[in-house]
Amino acid sequence: MNFNTKMDDKDISVDLSVTNLRDVLQYCKPKEQLVLLQKFGLKDGKEIPLQRIWKKFSLTRERVRQVETQALMRFRRLIVGNPKYTDVLEEATRILDQHGGILREGLLVAKLFNLQKFVFSKQELKLILISDFNISYLKRNRLIDKSFYLDPIFEDLLTGMTMYVNDYFAKRGESQDLYEFVWMLKDKYSKEFEDIHYFNNDLFYMNFFSTIRGFAVFDGRVGLDTFADVNPKTVKLKILFTLRKLGKPMHYQELPTKIMEWFPQKPIKLNTVHNELVKNNDLFVNMWLGIYGLKERGYLGWVVKEIIVRIFQKMERSMTVKEICKELLKEKMVSPNTVLLNLQKHKDLFERVEKWVYQLKK
Repeated sequence: MNFNTKMDDKDISVDLSVTNLRDVLQYCKPKEQLVLLQKFGLKDGKEIPLQRIWKKFSLTRERVRQVETQALMRFRRLIVGNPKYTDVLEEATRILDQHGGILREGLLVAKLFNLQKFVFSKQELKLILISDFNISYLKRNRLIDKSFYLDPIFEDLLTGMTMYVNDYFAKRGESQDLYEFVWMLKDKYSKEFEDIHYFNNDLFYMNFFSTIRGFAVFDGRVGLDTFADVNPKTVKLKILFTLRKLGKPMHYQELPTKIMEWFPQKPIKLNTVHNELVKNNDLFVNMWLGIYGLKERGYLGWVVKEIIVRIFQKMERSMTVKEICKELLKEKMVSPNTVLLNLQKHKDLFERVEKWVYQLKK
């Protein structure tokens, strides 16, 4: 490709009603065309970072950035005023406004693509959005992921808000109720920036949180992704979360399916779940034939006779077999026959007062 070709789009007239996006790029300079095609993956859907482009063609990093900026400006001038493209931008503006003025890059592109109203691919939609003057594009940095937003929101403000949120949770050291935190931020920023109406919208904060790097929202709570309750990474933490949500013991063979309902991103192996349950007996109690409960819920996992002794000591009276079973089921899944067998077998511990009634042996 010849990078020295001279082009000027001042006198170019393109009939965009019968021209697709790839044809429009033919009116860009060769360098610009190359950068846009590769940067946005317009050929094969595979986006190539600018760093790889400038290394591949022996250009400086700054030069490639200049070419990208020039290419986007030229592309914008070529498509401006054409309904085929302006319809995309109007729809994107409407979606952004409905979602509080900000959305992650991939989410906005997906929402546009899923409408099935436009002839463009996801890569082409992204190029159209980034080239626009009215929709602002925030490139990924160390604090925030790639996003689109609308005026009067501005990048420096989003950066400052991100720093405030990170500092708040670093000092707090634990997660917080999602809506409680949204209310707190809304109270702070809607008063400080009265001209930004999006700061009165809960959806702004919800979508803003999803752009913050190292941040997590999960199960109605929000905080840094280092907090286990908003970002359970290990199988142990996922089991813990699942059993807490279920509120009851469960057989280990059923747990992987339940875990996947909340964490569908990665398959969970049965053997891994069982190993974690056995290994972490300070958290999980084998109650009966592979059924596990949480020790924090009062399940102790002792043998049946020991639990019955503890029940009698707690109640300080004689009890029917039915009463004993009811109390015992709070800690261990056993059948009434097993309870009766233990009462009859361990005569050194228990004595029958009358039919179906027992007490601790004095």
